[in-house]
Amino acid sequence: MFVKKNKIFEKSQKEKIEIKISELKNKLNIFEDFFIFKEDKKIRIYDRVCDHAGGKLISKNNKIICPIHNWEFCIKKKKYTNGFNKKEIKFKNKDDSIEFFINKNIPQIKQYKTRSENNFKIKFINHACIKIEHEKFSFATDPWCYGPAFNNGWWLKKNSRKNWLDELNTCDFLYISHNHPDHLHKLSLEDVDKSKKIIIPKFNSDSTGLLLEDLGFRNIDRLDFNYQYKMKNTPLNLSILKSGDFREDSGLYFSIGKFTSLMDVDSNNINFSKLPNVTMYASSFSGGASGYPLMFDNFSEIDKKKIIIRNRNFILSKKKQNMSKIKPKYFFPYASYFSENLLRDSSVKEMNKKNSIDDYKSFCDSNNTKILNTENNNEFLFNGEKLEKVTNSSKDEVTDKKPIEYLKKFKLKYSNIDEKYIKKYFEESKFSEKLQLFINLTDDNFISYDKCYFIDFSSKKLSLKKLTMIKLEEKFLNKNTKKNKLYLKIRKESFLATIYEKDPWEDLLIGFSCKVLREPNIYNAKFWYHFTNNYISKNRVNAQLNCNSCDSINQEFDKSMSNVMVNNTQKI
Repeated sequence: MFVKKNKIFEKSQKEKIEIKISELKNKLNIFEDFFIFKEDKKIRIYDRVCDHAGGKLISKNNKIICPIHNWEFCIKKKKYTNGFNKKEIKFKNKDDSIEFFINKNIPQIKQYKTRSENNFKIKFINHACIKIEHEKFSFATDPWCYGPAFNNGWWLKKNSRKNWLDELNTCDFLYISHNHPDHLHKLSLEDVDKSKKIIIPKFNSDSTGLLLEDLGFRNIDRLDFNYQYKMKNTPLNLSILKSGDFREDSGLYFSIGKFTSLMDVDSNNINFSKLPNVTMYASSFSGGASGYPLMFDNFSEIDKKKIIIRNRNFILSKKKQNMSKIKPKYFFPYASYFSENLLRDSSVKEMNKKNSIDDYKSFCDSNNTKILNTENNNEFLFNGEKLEKVTNSSKDEVTDKKPIEYLKKFKLKYSNIDEKYIKKYFEESKFSEKLQLFINLTDDNFISYDKCYFIDFSSKKLSLKKLTMIKLEEKFLNKNTKKNKLYLKIRKESFLATIYEKDPWEDLLIGFSCKVLREPNIYNAKFWYHFTNNYISKNRVNAQLNCNSCDSINQEFDKSMSNVMVNNTQKI
């Protein structure tokens, strides 16, 4: 179906920087786009882009931190305090100077354009799912079309049209950007024709591909990053671009004749900020798509509100910055249509304020960028680069079940605890780090019921220990250890669903199903990456659930849970 052509970013010009060594002070030197660390005769140079969310690293209280998620970079140790390395900028010595290059330009793209300016449609289906429909091809992206995502933490803001499945099954292929369930949504994909061609990024862990194989898909193409692929006998060219951080996320660049589009979905710092000029820029816009800081007990309520405001402003600023670089004619806001609809998450919904499409209007107007408002319209007809028609055909919507019905079924399905399975699950994880994990299973309101587990990932022989809640908390508060500690209060059914279904652990946090307490208060990046990308799917998790040995929660827990369900049913 696709022919691999060339690397798309071939002529990336760089800005040459020359600095006199004699003008550098000892230790840290701060410049607009980079840091230089000088110690005796040794010199190290780093850019100021945080490798997590693309924020700009700053110097505060003699520390280098990212103001977005408080990642701290230790320039002397060449890595972040959570263990992730940062790449140095190479330089050359020239007399009393150092010389190096930084990227400042918009890269050139060699495109295989066609002469025709045939009409094509862009159809908004829901959330991050859109369909590109041309007379010679069609494809769709990231289907989440009904039901919840992230362990019942996320719900679609509005219903999809009833024909969503026909729209997907009549596509030549689907593109899945990454393994988060609002993009790789099991319920929606279970309904899709399993012979359908799927294209995905060629991630190191193959996390996306493995989960799709679990669902029964076999016609999967894993495409290399930054290569241009031409679809045979069509005017379509496309490239998959990497998120500019350590996470396994991606975006899509494609062209149809003169029309070009960059869809960065919800990637951080897409393609490491090497951005082409395009006709249409499609991106998430709202923010609030994280458990940070709401679910982190290291922060006070006042601090959480301040961080939320800061994060919203950062996302707004980052999208505007991208548009200033790529100068699109059209902005297509999507991948942000979720809400926290269960009563148990009402406090989250109240605090988790998000940006609206209107927040971008003034900027877009002043930069001659037209917003394709996906809240009001769902079909956009183009002829080449020209928008010909906008329509809203929102009749015959899906009638979905109420959130409380999904939750009841979810709780019933994941009600029994198989402690032999849990023990084997962790012991076979092959994860090793100077980290102690404390797990406390809870009800909807994060009230504990004394089902607690302790895992020391630094032990030579990893083992899971069952502790009382009091013993678990005493162990967490014990200061006589130099190991990092991660205490997770997790809703029981969400925890069981994650390990029984071999799902990514990050889903727990993004879906507001776990509360986090850290000592020290740093992001345990290697833990979350391993249990979100490496140790997932039936192909990687070998532990088998033994239904005959299921250890149901003790009677007191069952009784308490029943009372909670009865009391909360009318409220949710």
